[in-house]
Amino acid sequence: MSEASLPPEGPADLVLQEVAFARLADGQISSRGTAEQLTYRRSAGRLLASQAALRLPPRPGSGLAPLGLLYLSAPRVEAETTARRGEGSQGVRLDSERGDRARTERVTYDGSRELVTSDTALAAQGPGYRVRSRGFVARADGSEVQLVGGVAGRISGGGR
Repeated sequence: MSEASLPPEGPADLVLQEVAFARLADGQISSRGTAEQLTYRRSAGRLLASQAALRLPPRPGSGLAPLGLLYLSAPRVEAETTARRGEGSQGVRLDSERGDRARTERVTYDGSRELVTSDTALAAQGPGYRVRSRGFVARADGSEVQLVGGVAGRISGGGR
């Protein structure tokens, strides 16, 4: 990643190499992550990261809790922190402690609507299922997932 790949908003306020971070919520670690490089522009609230990875512990009561620890990664992440929006691209991966695996080229997060979406091919599998679609729309808490655009797959009785 280079400075030339960033939007023309002036020089970065912060450039970090080999970053590790933890996010706190209510006095507890709500996620941990790493990035090979992170560039931040405070005035625009824009963040650009390469080789980003995030570990999310399960939230009790969440639709995602049965999956256990979640591991998300993407070679490129762009975010507007003030708008609570972000996009992972160039091959997004989700792996869960339970054994679920999902792969797609690009995922967008809209924090104001609490939605995670993709308009690129999705391949997902886990205990009791294997599906493919041209995209998806999901609630960020895991309470609803809609596969869109030509869905194919197999579901057996062992899933969640």
